[in-house]
Amino acid sequence: MEEKDLKVEVPSELENGTDIEIKENEVVTENVEEVKEVENENIETASTTEETKSERPVRERRERAPREPRERTERPARERRTRVASEEEIPASETTENAEMGEEVKTERPVRERRERTPREAREPRERAERPSRERRERTTGTDDSSEERPSRERRERPARGGRAEEPQIKLFVGSSPHLRSEATVSTVMRDVVIALIPTLLAGIYFFGIRALLVTLVSIAFAVGSEYIYEKLTHKPITIKDFSAVITGMLIAFNVPVTIPYWMVALGSIFAIIIVKQLYGGLGMNFMNPALAARAALMASFPTAMSNYVAPNSGISNLINSSTYSSLDAATYATPLSKGTQVNFLEAFIGVRGGCIGEVSTICLLIGAGYLLYRGVIQLRIPLVFISTTAVVLALTGTPVANLPVQLLMGGLILGAFFMATDYVSAPVNRKAQIFFAMGCGIITALIRNFGSLPEGVSYSILFMNIFTPLLEKYCVPKVFGEGRVKK
Repeated sequence: MEEKDLKVEVPSELENGTDIEIKENEVVTENVEEVKEVENENIETASTTEETKSERPVRERRERAPREPRERTERPARERRTRVASEEEIPASETTENAEMGEEVKTERPVRERRERTPREAREPRERAERPSRERRERTTGTDDSSEERPSRERRERPARGGRAEEPQIKLFVGSSPHLRSEATVSTVMRDVVIALIPTLLAGIYFFGIRALLVTLVSIAFAVGSEYIYEKLTHKPITIKDFSAVITGMLIAFNVPVTIPYWMVALGSIFAIIIVKQLYGGLGMNFMNPALAARAALMASFPTAMSNYVAPNSGISNLINSSTYSSLDAATYATPLSKGTQVNFLEAFIGVRGGCIGEVSTICLLIGAGYLLYRGVIQLRIPLVFISTTAVVLALTGTPVANLPVQLLMGGLILGAFFMATDYVSAPVNRKAQIFFAMGCGIITALIRNFGSLPEGVSYSILFMNIFTPLLEKYCVPKVFGEGRVKK
C-alpha cells in the first residue's frame, strides 16, 4: 500500500494554522486514554477477522457503548479541537501498522466522522451519564468475545431499559386437592364442641348436684387415659391433645343418669375409645358414634342402673311457681316419657324434669348449639330435618298435636340432633345424603317412642343410620358440575 493512501485528511481549521492551546491537561489526558482504548479495540478486532467472519462495524459498538454525559458537550470548542488533534496522531500510527501486516481495516473511519458523531452524545439521557466509568469500560471490553457468546452475556449484563432491575420470576406450586384452605383444625373444632357443652354441664350440676360433675370427670379421665395407653402400647402418635377423647367422655356422661356407679361409666368410656374408635383406626375411622355405642352397650348390660332417674333440684321449681317436683326432691321415679310424672312446656324447656345429666335443660343445649352454628362447626340441615321429621311421624302415629312441643323437648332429642347426629365421621358428607340420614333418624325415633318397649329411641336411631351412611353416600352422589344428562 502506498503512502498516499495512508494520508489522513486534516480539517480545514487545522490547515489554516489555528493555534491549539491546552488549558486543562487532566481533561485532555482523559480523552486521549479513552481514544486509545477504542483504537486498540479496532486493532484487535482487525487481527481476528479470520476467526470471526462476521465483524460488526465500529458504529454499532460505539452505539452500544455508553455515551458521554451531557456536561462534556457543553465544553468550549477549543477543548474539542484539542481532542481531535490528539486523535489524529493515534489512528495515523495505528493504520500504518495495519498496513504493514497486509490486512485492510474495513471498519476504520476518518476522524471527521467521529467528530461529526460527537454531538450525538448530547441526546443521550441523563441516566447513562450517572453511571460510573468503570461499568462503561467493562461493557466496551466485553465486545471482544466471540459472536456466539456475545448475545447471552449482553442479556445478563445489561439492565432493563430505564435502569430498572429485572422483575423476579413467579413461582407456581402444584398440589393435590382439596385446594380450599381453612384455619380450622381438629383441635380447634373439638375445642369449640367442648365449649358448647359447658352450659349443659353446669345445668346438670345444678339440677342433680355435685355427683353430676364427678360422673363427668370420671368419664373424661377414663376416656383420655384409655386412648393414651392404647396409642402408647401400639406405638401410634399420641392424639389426646385434639380434645376428641374429652368430647367422648362428656357425651357418655350426658347420656347416663346421675345415680350410675362410677365403675360403670368408666367401663363405658373404655369401650367407646378402644372398641369403637381405636380398633377401627382412631379418629376419622370409626363407623358409628363412640358415645352412643357406649350408651347402647351399657343399656343392654345394666338396664336397671341406666333407668334409675332422680328428681331434679326443687330450687328452680319453686322459683317458677311450679309444685311438680317440690315434694320429690332426690326421689327415684320414672321419667315423663316412661309414663311417669308429666311436666309442662316451661319446665321441660328450663330443665326441671328427670332424665340423664345432659338432656334435661333444653335452653342450655340450644345455647351450645347456637355457639356451634356461629362458629361454623355444624350446619342446621341435619338437626332441623331430624326434629321436624320426628314431630310429623309422632303426629301421624297417634301423638296428640297439643303434646308435640313437650315431646320434642323431652328425652335426648335436642342433645342427639345437635351434638351427635352432626358427627363429622359417622354422618354423611353431601347434602342429599344428610337429608335422608336425618329423616331416617326422625322416623326411627318416633316409631320407638310410640310402638317400642323403650321410652326413648334417639340413640338407637342415630346408631342405625350410622350403619347406613356408606350406602347413602354411594347412591346420593351429587351431580358433577358441567355434566349434562345423556340423551337416549
